[in-house]
Amino acid sequence: MKNGILVGLLLVLLSACQQPTVYVYTEALTVKQKQQLTEKLQSQTLPFQFNDLPIPKEFLAATLALSKDKLRITEIEQLANIMQAMGYQPQINYVSVANHHYSNGNIGFYLRGEQTERHFKMPKLMRTTACSKDKYNDLQAIFSPKGVDFTLPNGTGTQLTWEYSEGYLVIYYQSTSQSYTHTTPLVSTPFGEKPSDTFAYNAQLEKPEWLNCSLQIVYMD
Repeated sequence: MKNGILVGLLLVLLSACQQPTVYVYTEALTVKQKQQLTEKLQSQTLPFQFNDLPIPKEFLAATLALSKDKLRITEIEQLANIMQAMGYQPQINYVSVANHHYSNGNIGFYLRGEQTERHFKMPKLMRTTACSKDKYNDLQAIFSPKGVDFTLPNGTGTQLTWEYSEGYLVIYYQSTSQSYTHTTPLVSTPFGEKPSDTFAYNAQLEKPEWLNCSLQIVYMD
């Protein structure tokens, strides 16, 4: 019984001595920005831990999520200054957002880079490639802010809507949609390997079959 009491007291003392942690979430930061952030976090007071989970869209580009039960003003100011030093204006959240909740003095640090949907620029002219059916390869797709115009194998055109959301290109057709993952592979050409913007389709749609194609532009110059 005495040993049980001693263990219980030890656990209470350990939990009381535990230092709050800064949980760091980043998205679309360059390698240099990530390095700068790490160096700046090492200079502040609290221990920190990077997380690989994506930043919920409810958070602004620079957000500090705090625990209302234990506010550490000095440390919060240090973290806000880090965001400002990296060119961001921090937003302070005192409530749970997108199921991200903090207590016991822990702090959520969210920093999203500038490579977001608002800054994404879609290539104007692309062609289909790697289609599930060969007859849909090399169709022309012209992108504009208003939509994307596809030229179908019979020569007719159709305009669809599109958006770039959470790192994916999404094209909408009637009640369905196709999503694409952006990559930048080198493509073999008669003039050697050339850079490209390639959007690989993610789903196998029953129809329209011409959306079961990747989209690509190869830069020859």
